Amino acid sequence: MTVSRETPELNYIVLTGRIIEKGELRSSSYGIFVIRFKLENSLTYSAGSSEEGKKTYFISVEAWGNLAERIDRSITNGAFVLLEGNLVSRSYEDRSKGLHHRMIVKATDVIALESGS
Repeated sequence: MTVSRETPELNYIVLTGRIIEKGELRSSSYGIFVIRFKLENSLTYSAGSSEEGKKTYFISVEAWGNLAERIDRSITNGAFVLLEGNLVSRSYEDRSKGLHHRMIVKATDVIALESGS
């Protein structure tokens, strides 16, 4: 596959999964609401003719503004959702001044497909 330099880069993610570890709605230092949670995403695969396996991923997600408020109000832990967003990098410095990076999904929309428990 050949990709020309004029091809735009894409950063768009669509996932389904269950919301776990839903945090509390908070307000940033700028007064913008934010909520963080983990999305449990499981894939079933065939490892051979008679063998089947399952791989589960736990994906860190954050949502901002009106979306954060809507998630806080209407989506509970255990809810099966469709999530759209972008992959972003977050950096932080620990107490010993070590720099760490992690990738998270910044949600742009979350739609409940099934309610949680």
